[in-house]
Amino acid sequence: MNPKKTYPFFTSFYIRSFFILFLSSILSSIGQEKDFEVPDSLKFMSYDSIYASYRKTWRDTIQSKIYLRSCLKKAITENNTIKIAQTYCMLSYYAVEESEKIALLDRSIELSKGSGDKMYPIVAYSFKGGYYLKKCKYSLALDSYLALLSVAEKVQNSEFITVTKHNIACIKTEIGKHQEGLPLFKENFAHIIANHSTDTTRFLKSSIALAESYRYNKLLDSASLYNSKAIQLSKKPGVYYDRFYGKIIVNEGINLFFKHQYKTAYDSISKGLLMLNKSSIEYIKTHVLGEFYLGKIYLKQQNKLAAKTHFIKVDSILQKEKITPIEIREGYEFLINSFKTYGQKEKQLEYINKLLKFDSIINKEASFVSSRLFKEFDTPLLLKEKEVLITELTGDNKHLNLVVIFLSIISIVILLFLYIQFQKKKVYQQKFEKLIHQNTQNQSKTSKNNPSHDIGVPDDTVKEILTGLAWFEQNHLYLHKNISTTSLAKDIKTNTKYLSKVINHHKNKNFINYINELRIEYAVNELKKNKTLKNYTIQGIAEEMGFNTAESFSSAFKKSTGIKTSYFIKKLHSEMV
Repeated sequence: MNPKKTYPFFTSFYIRSFFILFLSSILSSIGQEKDFEVPDSLKFMSYDSIYASYRKTWRDTIQSKIYLRSCLKKAITENNTIKIAQTYCMLSYYAVEESEKIALLDRSIELSKGSGDKMYPIVAYSFKGGYYLKKCKYSLALDSYLALLSVAEKVQNSEFITVTKHNIACIKTEIGKHQEGLPLFKENFAHIIANHSTDTTRFLKSSIALAESYRYNKLLDSASLYNSKAIQLSKKPGVYYDRFYGKIIVNEGINLFFKHQYKTAYDSISKGLLMLNKSSIEYIKTHVLGEFYLGKIYLKQQNKLAAKTHFIKVDSILQKEKITPIEIREGYEFLINSFKTYGQKEKQLEYINKLLKFDSIINKEASFVSSRLFKEFDTPLLLKEKEVLITELTGDNKHLNLVVIFLSIISIVILLFLYIQFQKKKVYQQKFEKLIHQNTQNQSKTSKNNPSHDIGVPDDTVKEILTGLAWFEQNHLYLHKNISTTSLAKDIKTNTKYLSKVINHHKNKNFINYINELRIEYAVNELKKNKTLKNYTIQGIAEEMGFNTAESFSSAFKKSTGIKTSYFIKKLHSEMV
């Protein structure tokens, strides 16, 4: 990781002196750096010699900080910006507070940006992205990784390009883009086998991620195969066992759960959790998923009390660590229903609020990051592949033209798709706003002032039927299930033939559409003002509105309003936030 060459900023003695003083003032702002003095044993050693000593003892936090602070003093004295950037980057590893860690990395990036160095600011971007990824701050992680790729491509650092694609695949996995992530994991694993076959740590990290991706893609046998290889390798002497074994065992336990081998899965997950260093950020997600799937196993065994204990533990970890693995949502649903069953309304409300917050974070993060991945990673990657293909096919005009035409068509299709999606969202937003601001009076209550003699129903009878329908609407009797023309005709004391004719003529719709539109108008108004109803499932709302199934309710809602039920409810929640 030593820099290839140095890049002094200034040649003027006075300007250089000012710059050194400026950097010294930055140094003094970091914790105890202000009063730090290079130990006598290191004073006459060069930066490179001290840094080499640090690399041998990097696991010793106290000794490492002494070496790195000494390196920083030496680098500032030498006016070597790349070495200063390198030291700030390495010091960030030992920073406990996020603000200090990110500040150190940002200083490293700022100092080395535009230097043309092969390693910096690339390494600092990678550290920063990795930290945010472990903290489940995917958008911030993506910022760093995209910036890294831009720099790495300019200096042709293919190694970090491959590693960063792997890390972006991790982001894709976290937002549920499992099929898109798997090829990138495979690419990284193949790269390690071809170029770093003796690097056990990199092999283990890559194989663990690949096995997880196989599991998410429901390729369970492939997942078990790579877990098995990783388990055997992690037993080698050194740090591998303590660092990786527990995580792999938990992952394979989860894999066994999906194979319906619940007893073996429980034993594997329990064993793995005991071996995890739960205070390390590296294992937070594994800890959460392990506890969650233990709860799932207990549910399979009909032991709801034990399952509840694990789901509550999952929540306690999430509240502390502020991470949101998508798959643990089911635990919140179970807890809400459990507290509802036992009449614990305060607890039920507490976990409803937690689930709403969880969903809000997931939906916002996943939607935003997914859009950015498509625009800023997937599309440029596709265009780059297009350029490579064009270059390779230069000279073969016939094939070249076909490729250009084909790729142009793909580009047009993609742009057309994006435009359609944009227009669709715009229309949905307009329809949502119209629903929000429209008058709450049911539109179905208004009648056409058409003469009645042309429908074959006496005028007096028409008036009686319309009066009955007004009573029917005002008392919201359309919310009753299984309403038919027969039952309604009986209620308002007429016959089905007359009733159908009056509804068709004066309401300008058939009986089914008349009932459904009344229900949907009522549902829209209630959802706007009833906070409790907004937290129901779509099936629950459907039943409240008189529909037998969520599907029939959703179909009627879309037909009447022009937007999906899920979109309307999601937008209502975002308006609340």
